[in-house]
Amino acid sequence: MTDIALSTPAPQATGMDDATRAYLERDYRLESEEAAERLRFSVGFAQSGLQALTLINGGALVALFTFVGAAGSIRFSIAMLWWSFACFAAGLTCNILAYLFAHLSQDQFYIAAQGGAWDAQDQLNGVQPDRDHMPHLRWGDRYRMGGVAFALLALIGFVAGAGFALSSVISA
Repeated sequence: MTDIALSTPAPQATGMDDATRAYLERDYRLESEEAAERLRFSVGFAQSGLQALTLINGGALVALFTFVGAAGSIRFSIAMLWWSFACFAAGLTCNILAYLFAHLSQDQFYIAAQGGAWDAQDQLNGVQPDRDHMPHLRWGDRYRMGGVAFALLALIGFVAGAGFALSSVISA
């Protein structure tokens, strides 16, 4: 079985001194390593998101069954309880969106990093690269900031939901 490579070693370009070639080879290697690291981040975010969703949904089911089982001995305000559920659901939705945006940001940063590696490879071949990485970096920053905003909204949803849940029992 033969190995399939995404890129091939660059042939020796004419008119390039050894120091320039060594610099470009190092740049290519570093950009390739960063692209691989960004891909690992993306996979890590996806795995963390699924784990968090499993924990949140499982915990919510256990809490709901516990509360319903004890409802006969506890007085509570149904209106406040519904607000609590709404805040928890909004927080869960924001949590899902935060993980999605984290993944999308790393995907854009990966594309920019891999493009940088290809630029270095082009330079090793004596070709002037013409890729523009700035749009990917800008979108990566936008997605990153959106992910942080959704994570903060998820935290606010959790705190508000807990407040409504507590007040549903106290106000009854």
